[in-house]
Amino acid sequence: MTTAQLQGAYGFSISGNPNFTNIGYMTQTHVNNYGGSHGLEHMEKFVSFSAFHNSPIQDPDRKCHPGTRLGVLNRIRNWFNNTTSAERAFWLHGPAGAGKSAIAQTIARSCNQGQVAATFFFYRSDTSRNDGNCLFTTIAWQLAFLIPGVKDHIARALDRRPDLPRMDVETQFEEFILRPFQALKNVSTHLRSHVVIIDGVDECIDDKLQRRFLKLIGNAIKDNHIPLRFLICSRPEAHIQETIDRFPKPNLQIDLASLDDANHDIEKYLKDEFSRIASEQDLDSTTWPGHEKIQQVIYKSSGQFIYASTVIRCVSDEYNSAVAQLDIILGLKPPSSKSPFAELDALFMDILERQPDQAFLMTFLALLVARLSITPDSNQRAGNDDFHLDDAMVMNVSEYELHRKLRFFARFVSFWPILHGPRNRTKTIPRLNHRFSCSVRRENNQTA
Repeated sequence: MTTAQLQGAYGFSISGNPNFTNIGYMTQTHVNNYGGSHGLEHMEKFVSFSAFHNSPIQDPDRKCHPGTRLGVLNRIRNWFNNTTSAERAFWLHGPAGAGKSAIAQTIARSCNQGQVAATFFFYRSDTSRNDGNCLFTTIAWQLAFLIPGVKDHIARALDRRPDLPRMDVETQFEEFILRPFQALKNVSTHLRSHVVIIDGVDECIDDKLQRRFLKLIGNAIKDNHIPLRFLICSRPEAHIQETIDRFPKPNLQIDLASLDDANHDIEKYLKDEFSRIASEQDLDSTTWPGHEKIQQVIYKSSGQFIYASTVIRCVSDEYNSAVAQLDIILGLKPPSSKSPFAELDALFMDILERQPDQAFLMTFLALLVARLSITPDSNQRAGNDDFHLDDAMVMNVSEYELHRKLRFFARFVSFWPILHGPRNRTKTIPRLNHRFSCSVRRENNQTA
């Protein structure tokens, strides 16, 4: 619009959100004034900027060590690059400390600009990142600045209803994501496919809200008008799995607990990091820490990077001897102050406290501690021991009910299938995270 178009006009004012249309010979001019620099001011304070993958709050070291997780990263990248893939959702899951966030961060930071449309990294102990009510406003904000047409539609919606960011997640998803893309699809048949990364779904403080926003995503990917695909990372919580299982097929999944290359990757990570520490502390890397001690750390990691990274963080403390710190970790000498794994133990205890059926939890943990006292290595089991059946009988519940309740322990336990009985029926036995079993035993000793 030019000043010439209003030349000679008087006695009027322009306010609100005017939309001028000048229809001339093969010409249309649309002028929008949303009352601000970008029209999204009403949304801004409901956006969790800390949840962006590249926000300054994110841990810069939370990424895959070079040369590790190559199989998982390649599978995800291949899915990213195949914009016509029939699978519109990819669920990456694994127990606490398996490295999900590191993988998600590595993917988000390494993809080409525009491939990742938006990111949200939940974190339970940070109030700026644990509220699922901010999920879709945060995603919509990022989409708006990536896709101009989306921003125009969101700005118009906010001008009509400035209170939309205060509405429920269903309304937010409808107004900020579905309708803008549906409108764009009406004027363009060639919308580029983008990926949204949502990490740590289980870190959202409201389990019911987790179900609700996952259900919205599952419904949206049925709609070809929505050119979005979703990489979702979480622990294998029962309610999350049940919701994602209802997503339209096909979709992709990776269970980090079931992969065979975790120990190999942890070994590479430990060797590289111990070599770095040896160089920094003038140690002979050909003799320290040695093959046997590295293998001990790998074994105690139980396939989970969080244990290995905690070891390295402790051993690399510049104010202490790396040799002494590693001996403390391996139990060769007592700690001088608090346990090197205090934070990791606190993580496990926090998860246990969130189990809704505390009576069942206490009974099962008592059985678990008793079993550990008889067989300290919970991972070395005879294939014909049917622990589910024994525990069900002791706890006076059906084996089915016990199995349902034990889904909670997917945070700590890998359930591997074995063939059992004369007909070789498949059943599962638990393989406990080593650090978790240590935490349980110590907690039991402290409360006994």
